[in-house]
Amino acid sequence: MNTFALSSDTPLRLAINVTRLKTILSHLAVWIAYYLYEVAYIIGVQIPFPHPVDSLFQFSLYAGLVYSHSEWLFPRFFIPKKYGAYTAGVIGLLAAYITIRYFTTSLLDYLHIPLLIPNRSLRILLSYGILRGVLFYTYSLAYAYMKHALGIQKQLRVQEQRLREQERGLLEADIAFLKSQINPHFLFNALNFLYAQVYPLSEPTAKSVLLLSDIMRYALNEGGEQGKVMLDKEIQHLRNYVALNQLRFGQQLQVRFEVQGSTQFLLILPLVLITFVENCFKHGELFDAAHPLLVQVRVEENQLWLYTSNRKRTGPVEHSTGIGLDNTRRRLAAIYPERHQLTVHDGPDSYTTHLHLVL
Repeated sequence: MNTFALSSDTPLRLAINVTRLKTILSHLAVWIAYYLYEVAYIIGVQIPFPHPVDSLFQFSLYAGLVYSHSEWLFPRFFIPKKYGAYTAGVIGLLAAYITIRYFTTSLLDYLHIPLLIPNRSLRILLSYGILRGVLFYTYSLAYAYMKHALGIQKQLRVQEQRLREQERGLLEADIAFLKSQINPHFLFNALNFLYAQVYPLSEPTAKSVLLLSDIMRYALNEGGEQGKVMLDKEIQHLRNYVALNQLRFGQQLQVRFEVQGSTQFLLILPLVLITFVENCFKHGELFDAAHPLLVQVRVEENQLWLYTSNRKRTGPVEHSTGIGLDNTRRRLAAIYPERHQLTVHDGPDSYTTHLHLVL
């Protein structure tokens, strides 16, 4: 029994054939539209209508000139900046067009086929041939430039997409590697054990263990199919981080945490906001009631604004590598290209960040 099986590249060949067919049909439509334009002009000025054979020969020459230049001469010599060879090629192409046009017109006149430009004067034939040749060379030059520019834009888009995919893959690999360093089940079982043991002795300490467990669980387990989480959970993660540090310092930290707008039913890249809050706790002066740490989250429809402001800590400054902020910048660029704006102001006494995201 005979069977028919499609090879793995059959869909690709079909797609290429469809693309070529669309290109041919679009070019044919342009030539037909130009022919109708010339027909309308001839009718308007009331000159004898050319014979179809004459029109066929003339438009065949036009097409030969246009595509010889745009598909061979322009990419072969002009794009590589071989301008001398390109100029010589253009002159040769125009000379070939004028010569072929002259002999074609002479042949049609010999066969008594009515011509748009009667074969009465060599000077008129050459002048008209030069005029039409230069005109269609100009059309071809404009088409070649446009085709080249669109090709460059397409290549840039493909390269940008590949770079984004590579960056996204590297970021996901980094996160997966960090997560693989910890056995989540062992960690959470240990934290639950500590919580149960500590709770009868110190409720604040037990609460600290519970907050730490929630923070670690979120950091290790969150991330849906699209690599994003609910905005509610991301903001709760910030609240947990602030609450844990308050317990650590006996509720003495001066922190204002504000959320404005509805945070429901919105997705965000996980752990993208925590970096800015962590920097505040790491380098900020958190015990000054006159200048508290300010963390503001504002949401309007599908847009989010994060604002942090803190006074800088006096005395010895903890060394910072800047890896966390640089990594966050890369993640934002990869996941939110042209959909985010990050402004950081590092002043002598204060440090502020403004982040705008289109979710």
